[in-house]
Amino acid sequence: MSNDLSYQNVQDVVLNNDSAASAAEVHGVLSGLLCLNSQTDCDQWLEAVFGESRTNLNPAEHALLSALCETTRHQLDDFDFSFELLLPDDMLPLSERANALGEWCQGFLYGLGYRSDGADWPGESTEVLHDLLEISRLSPDSAGESDEVAYAEITEYVRIGVQLIRTELQQQPPSRLH
Repeated sequence: MSNDLSYQNVQDVVLNNDSAASAAEVHGVLSGLLCLNSQTDCDQWLEAVFGESRTNLNPAEHALLSALCETTRHQLDDFDFSFELLLPDDMLPLSERANALGEWCQGFLYGLGYRSDGADWPGESTEVLHDLLEISRLSPDSAGESDEVAYAEITEYVRIGVQLIRTELQQQPPSRLH
């Protein structure tokens, strides 16, 4: 993602607008919504994240979040594995990055939502969704070098898992999506 779409810039917008979510969680929600429907309107996402207070976003904040929405949409649509999770920079402590990864997964699950009609998830999606739920519950209280490697591997798993879910959902007949 471009430097303007950095975690910190998005986090500043989120905090400036009194959202209880983090930038990671907000991006997770967006990614989940786009996996279900690649045509999701950016304002639908902003309403899901900010509710009625989305109208309080100043033009620069709205432009930044709209750019994030479109960039994420293009990354998911391209199927070239360019999709990136919006997470804190590697310079921050591992515990903060791990916490953000858990929040990202929570947001993704929220954005994706569980189908109320009881339909099964396609292909390997069920297993990936279960793993994302477990990742969202992890305690980020470690900071060793081996934990850095594990964090990188888990982050990559989440990134690829999201692309797998998106692909499998897009191959389903539209009537099965909500």
